[in-house]
Amino acid sequence: MNGHVVVSGVGMSPFGKFLDTSMKDLARVAVDAALADAGIGVGDVQAMVFSNALAGLITGQECIRGEVVGYPLGLAGIPIHNVENACASGGNALHLAWMAVASGLYDTVLALGVEKANHEDRQRMFSAYSAGADVEEAFKTGDGAGVDRSPFVDRQAALAAALFDERGVTLEGLARVASRSLQSARLNPFAHRRFGATPEAVLAARTVVAPLTVLMSSPVSDGAAAVVVTSRPEAVASGRSVRILASQLRTRPPKDRPDAPNAVEASSRAAFEQAGLGPEDMDFAEVHDASVAYELMAWTDVGLCAHGEEQRWIDEGVTEAGGRMPVNRSGGLVGRGHALGASGLAQIHDAVAQLRGEAGPLQLPGANRHAVVQIGGGVVDWLTAASTVHVLGHD
Repeated sequence: MNGHVVVSGVGMSPFGKFLDTSMKDLARVAVDAALADAGIGVGDVQAMVFSNALAGLITGQECIRGEVVGYPLGLAGIPIHNVENACASGGNALHLAWMAVASGLYDTVLALGVEKANHEDRQRMFSAYSAGADVEEAFKTGDGAGVDRSPFVDRQAALAAALFDERGVTLEGLARVASRSLQSARLNPFAHRRFGATPEAVLAARTVVAPLTVLMSSPVSDGAAAVVVTSRPEAVASGRSVRILASQLRTRPPKDRPDAPNAVEASSRAAFEQAGLGPEDMDFAEVHDASVAYELMAWTDVGLCAHGEEQRWIDEGVTEAGGRMPVNRSGGLVGRGHALGASGLAQIHDAVAQLRGEAGPLQLPGANRHAVVQIGGGVVDWLTAASTVHVLGHD
């Protein structure tokens, strides 16, 4: 495997609610930006991995999503691989792009994620999210799930309650984490939610499923993100390129192994082992936070924070911009928004900007060595179905 694989270009569209914007239009913004950032043209892309989760249920486009979106952009004639893995789709696309380049099969591959999740029929929109779980053995939800909200909010609420009971986390603590992300999103020009919110405003917002308010979970977002993965010598030598030090994907452990690491734990451990680094070597992290409950679980599953220390981390501001381990400085999914097929690549976009020192008002001091990026997706028998972890850096 070629160890000199880098991200040479990133691009994304703003995330938001764009009922009159097509997947093709969203993709064009991200692809044009990524190719320009990498200093290459469409003709230099040898293959594309396209990630999307909901198009079949929202727009009716099935089977050849990447081919349909790529064709008007000039991404035609090349191998195009379609990836669908719930919220982890974008991370999965990057993993496959990395594998294709690291194997030596290609020297330049584009990972493109696009999601158009918003629909005028809100029940159609929310019911689409039900497909991210085992439809034959779905987890328990309350009245209205899949009608006026994503069913996953019910799971997020149950996990939040478990954090209260088992780890000493408080509701005010969750509100502070959500506020941190929303305040960062104010400074992110690509973010869906750019209004900011104090912890008090987060608590005062509409309750969706107790104890979670609407500002504690990610919004339904449309958007696109693209990443150029390459081993071209001139790109590897460039000071603006960021190395992919590790790329790992894991899925839910077998049912007969209840003590086995879950998907997030397993992918994180494998990534740090591959990179030859540990959580303590990271300057910052971008982790899955479809809700703040998910984020706090990711702190421990990724290995950043010890179990039971979550509330202390909140009280001491460890994950804030000036803290010892900043998390989701981009605004995360709660603030930047969550366009399922694009979110994992949007995380990479923002992490690369930090490592380059090009994050503008979001720039973290000293964030120029290593970053860990994690995103999970789907649910099988209550646990996360899939998780990808990438370690990025300049080593």
